[in-house]
Amino acid sequence: MYKLAVFIVIIFASIIAVCQHQNKSDYPVDLVYLWVDGDDPTWLKKKTYWQKKYGKLPENGTHVSRFRQFDELKYSLRSVEKNIPWINHIYIVTDNQTPDWLANHPKITIINHTDIFPKDALPIFNSAALEVRIPYIPNLSEHFLFANDDCYIRVPLEKNFFFDSQTHNPRVFVKYKKRTYNTNLWLAQIQQAHHLIAQKYPLNFVITPSHNIQPYRKSYYIDALNEFKNESLQTTYSKFRQETDLNRIIVELRDRMNNQNHMYSKWDTTAFPTTCKTAFSLISRDFYTLQNEQPCLFCLNDFEGKTNNEINITLKILENLFPEKSSFEK
Repeated sequence: MYKLAVFIVIIFASIIAVCQHQNKSDYPVDLVYLWVDGDDPTWLKKKTYWQKKYGKLPENGTHVSRFRQFDELKYSLRSVEKNIPWINHIYIVTDNQTPDWLANHPKITIINHTDIFPKDALPIFNSAALEVRIPYIPNLSEHFLFANDDCYIRVPLEKNFFFDSQTHNPRVFVKYKKRTYNTNLWLAQIQQAHHLIAQKYPLNFVITPSHNIQPYRKSYYIDALNEFKNESLQTTYSKFRQETDLNRIIVELRDRMNNQNHMYSKWDTTAFPTTCKTAFSLISRDFYTLQNEQPCLFCLNDFEGKTNNEINITLKILENLFPEKSSFEK
């Protein structure tokens, strides 16, 4: 009888331990996209007006590739539904636009710029400004992933790929290397973020972010924006990309200085049920990299020199990888 009682106690203790372990991962994670249709006549007319009003602007910040879309978002959502179906809710931030193929789905909310910006800051044609306003999306969960529409998930991944299983803090993918910062606006913003952090913290490394889906905690994100309030406000009102815009890498850098995230340049995928050799990959013209490296996450990015033929190749690759229509499509 005594042995039976001990056995029952052990069984109940095991059940409680399993439940507690499950509860540790039982928290919502949302997903945020930025999306724009650069061919929309109404939007294009507005952009042309403000671009002329501002006069000469760096081409790197106004080039058509910054606003071009060729249904990348459709394939990105297919990859999400297939490989991270545990996503709680998806927010698509747009300027009063909606993809014509997008279904009215309970898991997706379109967020207009008017929902997250001061009225006198609009219109906005600047991704850095949009990223500064992300944590102010109504009802956004504490834990969320941020993605551009050209980012994809190649294999099934669990929450603990993006967030630490104990602390629930972000696991961030970065590149530890110095860059030539005067080559484009984005790198100039990265350099400025390092300078801002170094003025307040003992920063002793240089990174650039992986151009892929990245995890964040909303409260940490807002804390970073509040700490650099003047730069955040300036960026909010910056209609087009500027070198002085606050880049969201400021969040990752500040989190690291406060021991609020984990940074990795290469991910030890042996800890996860995946077959990927590397955590992420940015694919420009070298389409073979995607097949050779087989990354968990990848980005088939658009850029100034991308040709129509390369766009067609991109679409063929995406259709081959994610051929099944998602429930998010009409």
